[in-house]
Amino acid sequence: MRKIVTLLSLLIAVTGAFAQKGKVTSALGYKESGDLRKAYETIKVAIDPSNEKSESSINWPRTWEVRGQILQEIYRSGVKDIEEEPLFKSYESFNKAIELDVEKKYSKSIIVDLTFLQTDFSNYAVAAYENKKFDVALKCFENFMSITNNPIMRSASGTQNVDTAIIYNAGLAAFKANNYEKAIEYFKKSAELDYNGAVSFHFAFQSYQLKGDTLNSINILKEGFEKYPESEPLIVELINYYISKGKSEDAIKYIDVAIAGKPDNVSLYTAKGAALEKMGNEDAALAVYKEAIEKDSSQFTPYYNIGVIHFNRGVKAMNDANQLPTNATQKQYDDLKNEGLKHIEDARPFLEKAYDIDNSEIAILETLRLIYYRLQINDKYEEMNKKIQSLNK
Repeated sequence: MRKIVTLLSLLIAVTGAFAQKGKVTSALGYKESGDLRKAYETIKVAIDPSNEKSESSINWPRTWEVRGQILQEIYRSGVKDIEEEPLFKSYESFNKAIELDVEKKYSKSIIVDLTFLQTDFSNYAVAAYENKKFDVALKCFENFMSITNNPIMRSASGTQNVDTAIIYNAGLAAFKANNYEKAIEYFKKSAELDYNGAVSFHFAFQSYQLKGDTLNSINILKEGFEKYPESEPLIVELINYYISKGKSEDAIKYIDVAIAGKPDNVSLYTAKGAALEKMGNEDAALAVYKEAIEKDSSQFTPYYNIGVIHFNRGVKAMNDANQLPTNATQKQYDDLKNEGLKHIEDARPFLEKAYDIDNSEIAILETLRLIYYRLQINDKYEEMNKKIQSLNK
């Protein structure tokens, strides 16, 4: 009798195990028939740790693989109220199946599952990015890369693939999500792999800047410039950085590199002129601004800057004349005054040309009014005066 009871107990246990594995088969059947809600409820029973009968199915790799397939199909169906973020949970299930599949019985089918899952992650990443869900897009790209680097995938191909475009896109998603640590990580990796290299360096620079890491931002900028000296965005950032730090000589060095690459870029000549002005080398600045005008006579800034240099020289000479000591001669006074008027006269055509290009700035109107007053050109003075009064109403 005891033997019969033991056999019955074993029979019941085996039957229970088969019953639970049968739940997996049933769940798969529901999935195939399109009843995803029933499929998911059924597979949940098979992995419920509070269910004594689930011991066999909860540790069976096939259970988790089927769960992953069901969750993947839930994502594809677009049904929102069965499970939140089913695609991410699908990947978790496939990883659990890999962990439990110590005998590698299911590796071939799981490799197929993961291959299709990568396509889904790619599509979901694009949709999330377009909908400004940058954190979700980042996670999709990271899971895509995780699948590529999964040992089961590497053993299948015998080689390790590098998803350069995915790495770069992960950087973009991280940048948009304000996750600058990860943005730096992925953009540096992308640059290392020479994928959108100059752009990757520029994004890494911006990420360091937004993170508040000035030292690393300038170091990555220099590194990018050394590798891509023709990249205008990198050169411009270097120029702006050195100008902002008052290091005009360093700025000019990079401006000259930029000009060598793009000799017709007028803004570079203007930037060089401004740097030379800051160094106190006005004559050299004037020469560079005139080069800019020769390249493109439609630009406001070179004309305006030349005019301002001459105008300021004129004002200084006149102030010097008025501040001469009492024992100064009339000739000394007249010489300084005439020098001042000469500079103001030199400023006039450049500022008038700047005004013709853009008359929206009240500063240039006021400067021209003062020039006409100093040169006693009364009709022009009245004209400027009226325009300024109309703008101030």
